[in-house]
Amino acid sequence: MGTIDDAVLMPVSGQIEYSDMVAAMLPLLKFQTSHITLLHVIEAPVSTPLESEGMDEIFREAETKVQPLQDWLNKQGYIAEIKLVTARDVSSAIAEEAGTSKYSMIFMMKRRRKKGILGLFSKSVTESVIRNVDCPVVTILV
Repeated sequence: MGTIDDAVLMPVSGQIEYSDMVAAMLPLLKFQTSHITLLHVIEAPVSTPLESEGMDEIFREAETKVQPLQDWLNKQGYIAEIKLVTARDVSSAIAEEAGTSKYSMIFMMKRRRKKGILGLFSKSVTESVIRNVDCPVVTILV
């Protein structure tokens, strides 16, 4: 696949329900893009090799979770593809993908920050991505 000038990168977490994804996608319909890459990053612990053969089942499960969103986008007239990658850090993997391809923007879903003491130790993938990419990042709170 060649360079796509109006492509949108959409990182997809396995922790967000499909209904939330669809609701979050509705504003994207206004951006007039034709190609969307649904990026799912599988975070691997340091003790696991990134190219491990045992990851096949994890990749199949991840693709199965993202497939309904791809199907929905294709029915809406978009060209949606799923890209699965393994990385040590999710935000770094998203920034790396954004830097290697021509994306006009990144569309991210941001979860509400945890309250209490857990909120002090939680990291924001979205904030890290915004600091490390050159293209615009559109965020939707889900």
